[in-house]
Amino acid sequence: MLKHHSRRVKTFILGTAISTCFLLPLPQQSSAQDESYKVAEGDTLSITVYGDAGLSGAFPVGPGGTIGYPILGNIPVEGHTLDEISDQINTGLKPHIPNLSAAVAIKEYAPVFIMGDVQKPGKFEFRPGMIALELFALGGGLREPTVQTDTSGVQLINVQQEYEDLTLQLLSLDVKRVRLEAEFNDKPFDYPITNQGALRDPATLQSIVDSERNLYQQRLTVMQSDRTNLQDQRQNFAEEIDMLNKSTDLRNQQFDLLKLDVDASQGLVTRGAASESVLRERKRELLQMNQQLLEFGSYLARAKQSKNEVERRLQDLDSKRKGDAVTELRQVNLDMLRIRKKMEYNVQVMAEISAAARRVTDRSKIIQTEFSVVRLTDGQYEETTIDEHTQVQPGDLIRVRLVGPDPTITVGSAK
Repeated sequence: MLKHHSRRVKTFILGTAISTCFLLPLPQQSSAQDESYKVAEGDTLSITVYGDAGLSGAFPVGPGGTIGYPILGNIPVEGHTLDEISDQINTGLKPHIPNLSAAVAIKEYAPVFIMGDVQKPGKFEFRPGMIALELFALGGGLREPTVQTDTSGVQLINVQQEYEDLTLQLLSLDVKRVRLEAEFNDKPFDYPITNQGALRDPATLQSIVDSERNLYQQRLTVMQSDRTNLQDQRQNFAEEIDMLNKSTDLRNQQFDLLKLDVDASQGLVTRGAASESVLRERKRELLQMNQQLLEFGSYLARAKQSKNEVERRLQDLDSKRKGDAVTELRQVNLDMLRIRKKMEYNVQVMAEISAAARRVTDRSKIIQTEFSVVRLTDGQYEETTIDEHTQVQPGDLIRVRLVGPDPTITVGSAK
């Protein structure tokens, strides 16, 4: 609606200006124009003297309304027609150079200017018969309402696009939040596709959910694989510990038997029924068995320590998963809060832009275009209100303003 009205205002104003220019009478031949045109300050005259090229050339009309001409000096030309100036030069030259004829034409008209609420203020070439509306059209028509309206429309589109991007980010974070909560609670991941909020494309939501589901499954698979490996290690250590315990029990029995043999040998030696060498051999076997028991005790202690480490890692596996999920959840909730704040701000901005656009639209319905001309009169510049059909004179400065019902208020400067 905003862009449509902008085009309507622009089409009406510029169309009126341009079509009016096209309906103007076609310029007459220069000879006919020159007969009635009165020379103005800022014009440049082309004077051709047949028979003497030294007296021919281009002569600008200075601030005093005169031209500096050879032999004759300063000649007043402002306000005179070209024929009158030609007669004046012929009359002045006749006493000095007989049988010469001078022809005067306009080489370049003084420029005209337009300023104010137009697209292209500046200097333009004057054409006889030009009216204010034609110069207004050359200046590109109105500036302020169209520019403000178009800018509001572009700003609104940009903010709306940013709002949709934030909506997508918020939705992505929400899906991630559900996935992290599932990991923390050791529950299956499930996100309802119907919970799409302001997102326009359900396929986008499905893509986000599928991505988070794949990530959930990958992390669950890795964790289950690590748990299986640790459980296998724990089982292996448990079996090793059991084997070492059984082996230790057997060796303790052997140690007890060897100790009995040593005691028996000691008694035989005391009674002289056995030699000392037999006793020493039994003691040596007892020491070896004791050493083996100590080594097996060391093996058993290391196996138990390794089994305890595996059990600790199994416990850490679950706690680490939940700890990581809690840490990420904290950041996700913070990011979601920030995005919601940004979205609230964007809603306010969109409302303000829409309100500003409506104000411009309402203003454009009641504005009027006012023309005035700044013109040098009797040595002083005066500004006079004119209408769009007023004839423009060389050197004129046309000012365009947009005014509302109160002519003292310039619409173009309203906020």
